[in-house]
Amino acid sequence: MEEVAIRVPSVRRLFDEWSAEPLERRPLDDETRERILNVWSEGKDGRSSPARLSLILPAEERREGLEESILAAFRFDMKETRLDSRRHWIRRSLNARESRIGFLVFIVAMVTSVLISSGADGDSVETLFSQTFVVIAWVALWGPAGRFIRGATYRLEQKAFAELEAVPVEIRWE
Repeated sequence: MEEVAIRVPSVRRLFDEWSAEPLERRPLDDETRERILNVWSEGKDGRSSPARLSLILPAEERREGLEESILAAFRFDMKETRLDSRRHWIRRSLNARESRIGFLVFIVAMVTSVLISSGADGDSVETLFSQTFVVIAWVALWGPAGRFIRGATYRLEQKAFAELEAVPVEIRWE
């Protein structure tokens, strides 16, 4: 395939809204990065990658110097994501506060469940309480598991990030 294109609803939606970085170093929004990665992967024809990526942005947002800043930010994000996916994906996925708290809640809930069920004589109320803590334990791991899975998929896609870092990117204003 010669080109893959993705329509971005606005320049603001392209980037992480919470980042204080200058535009040239601002990371892409996670959802935008995922969409670009999916479009890129779907655009592959066998083993060959598309020759170009086009980002289609609203014409009313066009202004002087913005195109160069967007391209610089795109390249910077692809490079950083590629490096992160190769070196730091496990540490980054387990380092978040939610992950640490999730693991702590998991351990506490599982220990509580074992304590309740070990002293139980099979009464349905005790079994209900015990199983409730098991469910709480597994729910506590959803966030950390999601982060770990995203890190692992980025690790597997580091070749795609390298391709996206090097591919010619065109910005079309429509």
